[in-house]
Amino acid sequence: MTGTQRVRTTPAVQATRTGRRVLVIGGGPAGLTAAMELAERGFSVTVVEARALGGKARSIPVLGTGRDGRRDLPGEHGFRFFPGFYRNVTETMARIPSPGGGTPGRTVADRLVATSEVLYARDGGRDGVVVDISGTPGTRTVEATLRATGRLLARTPGLSAEESAHFANRLLVFATSGTARHDGEFENTSWWDFTAGATASEEYRRLCVIGPTRTLVAAKAEVASVASIGRAQVEFWSGLLGGTGHAEADRVLDAPTTEAWIGPWADHLLGLGVRFLVGHRVTRLLTARGAVRAAAVRTPSGALREIEADWFVCAVPAEAAVRTLGPEVCELDESLAGMDRLETDWMTGVQFFLREPTPLVRGHVIHVDSPWALTSIAQAQFWSGVDFPERYGDGTVRDCLSVDVSAWDVPGPLTGKPARACTRGEALREVWHQLADSLRLDGRDLLSPDPDLVHSCFTDPAIDWPTERGALARNREPLLISTAGSRRWRPQPAGRVPNLFQAGDHVDVDLNLATMEAADQSAKAAVNALLATAGVRAPECVVHGRPRPAELARLHRLDDELYAAGLPNAFDRQAPWARDGAATRAPTPR
Repeated sequence: MTGTQRVRTTPAVQATRTGRRVLVIGGGPAGLTAAMELAERGFSVTVVEARALGGKARSIPVLGTGRDGRRDLPGEHGFRFFPGFYRNVTETMARIPSPGGGTPGRTVADRLVATSEVLYARDGGRDGVVVDISGTPGTRTVEATLRATGRLLARTPGLSAEESAHFANRLLVFATSGTARHDGEFENTSWWDFTAGATASEEYRRLCVIGPTRTLVAAKAEVASVASIGRAQVEFWSGLLGGTGHAEADRVLDAPTTEAWIGPWADHLLGLGVRFLVGHRVTRLLTARGAVRAAAVRTPSGALREIEADWFVCAVPAEAAVRTLGPEVCELDESLAGMDRLETDWMTGVQFFLREPTPLVRGHVIHVDSPWALTSIAQAQFWSGVDFPERYGDGTVRDCLSVDVSAWDVPGPLTGKPARACTRGEALREVWHQLADSLRLDGRDLLSPDPDLVHSCFTDPAIDWPTERGALARNREPLLISTAGSRRWRPQPAGRVPNLFQAGDHVDVDLNLATMEAADQSAKAAVNALLATAGVRAPECVVHGRPRPAELARLHRLDDELYAAGLPNAFDRQAPWARDGAATRAPTPR
């Protein structure tokens, strides 16, 4: 699903029919991408967004924290991360002007900053290990990557050579497998089973199976499909090994997300004539003669109104899609009701605003042993040109340590309770304890013990924390998880309702992962389907699919033949520690 034409960045291409009104439901990355592509092709676009533009990717101001003309402190759902294999979303960013900065023609994509390190942090007083991921594919060599990997392995005595070799074999098998195996076997197998995590050592699970999965794609290795996780893993390593078509391995924005990306994007769309209705919620779609005729919308005042359009793009998250579409649409296209069977889980963030700069390492931190599966990044070091105390808060905050919490159902060492059963205060103390317990490098603690270091904390407002004993927290904005076999419940960009199209990271496109990249890819696929249905003579959106390296083409053809014959991949090997599907040794205790 790869386009061949690029689109001009002005609304010069006009639709060839009179039906040019489009209602985009949802103002996250998928909805904004669809709006941009359609507006550039001469459509009249209205975006209806219930909360705030940017969706889960937006910055969330900590209201009331700004003093003396400063902005409110920048909270967020979780830190933004742009791996080098993201091509669709970054090419969209390259078409969004970024005013200021002293560089004519600067775009939002120019505001991406490469990190250079990953810290594998350990608990129990052990030193962490820093892995160098610097350089672009044009400058990085296989030798540099192997040396960095070798240093990690040498500092991890609990990980055996056979385990390291088996994980490398898993990546090799995925990279050399053909489309048939990807769509069949890998779609219906969990990454946990594929990597033999259940029967391996605890160290293997944490370092090879679970840790990188959470960091790269915000997914859970235990249930996510091989088709989803394998691609991200292989593409990440391909970039580190100097593969073509990749940028730097890990990039972040040079300012809070809304300042660097969402804000300039909204301004650009306004310039293209896009209309925004923020604070409006679509309650259901209304149909007539087998098509959608209007959306029933609740305004900020609580009033109901109908908005008519010729075309509709539903770009709300998976957990809200069926409710938003409503019973009339699901009766016309019964397959859409399957979206309710897609699974979501918790992965959301905490921001600690610090009174002193605390650049842990020049990149992300994987807290390998943390019970709540933490990942973190000290953000201010990447916000070039931003004087933190001058711009935000009360003038005393100098850094933002942003932490993603992935395991909400595992007891913590301080309270003995899982995160979902904690009060907000208990959860914050637990997260800080797990951070401090694991941030050690070269014999020194990376977090200061000064109790005044933390100015304040922010948690996602979508979390409703428990106030009564025995109650559990509720998350109104969970994250989609690509469980094995879930592809059959994913909608296509175009379905049976002729003027309705689906966009979002839950749509069945090439990258089936809860990522900004999948959201962007799905939106462009939806626009291409709309153009084809409308008969509009305009360039298709360029959509980059899964890379097909020419040097692996013969191996892919061979694997298609092996799969058709019911045989494994030519490189497939059973885990050396497993025999007849049973463990030959017990996992290493914590």
